[in-house]
Amino acid sequence: MEKKNSFFDTLSNVLGKVSVKLSGNIYINAIKDGMLAYMPFAFIASIFLIIAFFPVPAFTDFITNITGLETAVWQGKLALVNDASLGIGGLLVLLAISRSLADKLKINGMQVSLTAVVAFVLLIPFGTHVIDPKTSLKFIDVTYLGAQTIFLSILISIVTAKVYQFIDNKGIKIKMPAAVPPAVSAPFESIIPSFVVITIFWILRLVIDAFSGGSALAIFNHVLGMPLQAVGGSLPGVIIVKMFSQLLWFFGIHGDSIVNGVMTPIFQVLQDANKTVSMAGGVPTNIICQSFWDSFASIGIIGSIVSIVMIAKSKRYKEMKKIAGVPYIFNVGEPTLFGIPLMMNVIYFIPFILSNVASIVISYVAFALKLVPVCTGLAQVPWTTPIIISGYLTTGSLAGSLLQIVCLVAVVLIWLPFVRVADNQLVKEEAELEVQNQNGETVKEVE
Repeated sequence: MEKKNSFFDTLSNVLGKVSVKLSGNIYINAIKDGMLAYMPFAFIASIFLIIAFFPVPAFTDFITNITGLETAVWQGKLALVNDASLGIGGLLVLLAISRSLADKLKINGMQVSLTAVVAFVLLIPFGTHVIDPKTSLKFIDVTYLGAQTIFLSILISIVTAKVYQFIDNKGIKIKMPAAVPPAVSAPFESIIPSFVVITIFWILRLVIDAFSGGSALAIFNHVLGMPLQAVGGSLPGVIIVKMFSQLLWFFGIHGDSIVNGVMTPIFQVLQDANKTVSMAGGVPTNIICQSFWDSFASIGIIGSIVSIVMIAKSKRYKEMKKIAGVPYIFNVGEPTLFGIPLMMNVIYFIPFILSNVASIVISYVAFALKLVPVCTGLAQVPWTTPIIISGYLTTGSLAGSLLQIVCLVAVVLIWLPFVRVADNQLVKEEAELEVQNQNGETVKEVE
């Protein structure tokens, strides 16, 4: 009789196919590569911003006294790092994604990146500063280079690479003799593909100037950027995304790797908006942003290892808490995922999927009711930053740390009954195994 596949087998097969499709998509992978390349600069800028806008007045006064500078002056000096990194975040993402995509399409990465920069600048409106009737200066507002242009950067990177590839594959290029070194011939071969790309974006700029008089950034954000932010920045949206990520993890698929490629640009734009408001002395309003995702929505699986530490009686789990406990202080969950194991363990399916949802809902409500200050956007801490510390740094308040503790307690309460069931099963299995071993030794002695 043919064995029927269980629900989990069917779901695993379906998710496996979806994962293969998504993980093999060169565009999603290029976006993910680009955002990963951008992240170090976000962390570096955050360090300087944390110092500049540290949420303890006594610290600010101390720096002011030892430097002899006004507070706004030394804060401005530290903020220069932000202006030079996140201030051109859109441009950095453009360079990284276009290069990654070009490599995946096997076309000239350097030329594609440079062409994408020209296309990007073509869509930026230039400002004019009049010094006197005879003298004026043209400038680019850095607003058009920052993280708020990430969506536009992604689109330009993809269009540039695909058009370049199409022209290049058709063989429409200046061909140099075989004796000419590749380093010399490559720039000449790129002239026609780059010319076509630049012409397309130049025409687009003329159309924008003729019909709207605005900017490509404003149009793109209105048509696509705002809807994406509305979905990604909503409570239902982030819950669905997190549940999907956890579902992938349950079946052994790296959920974060797949989800982050799509969601990180959205979270980064929302994070940057909070940062801009905070630096101006205002109160940020985007509850969901990169810091929310990293420092609050991620509190879930840690409940399993805390529960094991609290109630485990089986030998296996007692050993596991020694191995997995310390890494999870720094949010490294692989020992827990693979060691318990949590993946493909039906007993743990419910808490595995829903514990993070509890943290998301609790955190969102706390922020919405103004019990905890919304993440400032100034500090984008690495994902390995321990909870309590990350809660304080991202919100600038001890209330952020207390919120993380509340979330931790909630997820532990969710995990406890399931861990108890699994642990009792292990205790029973270990007892049976011990009896079998004793019986085996007795038989040997009799023989």
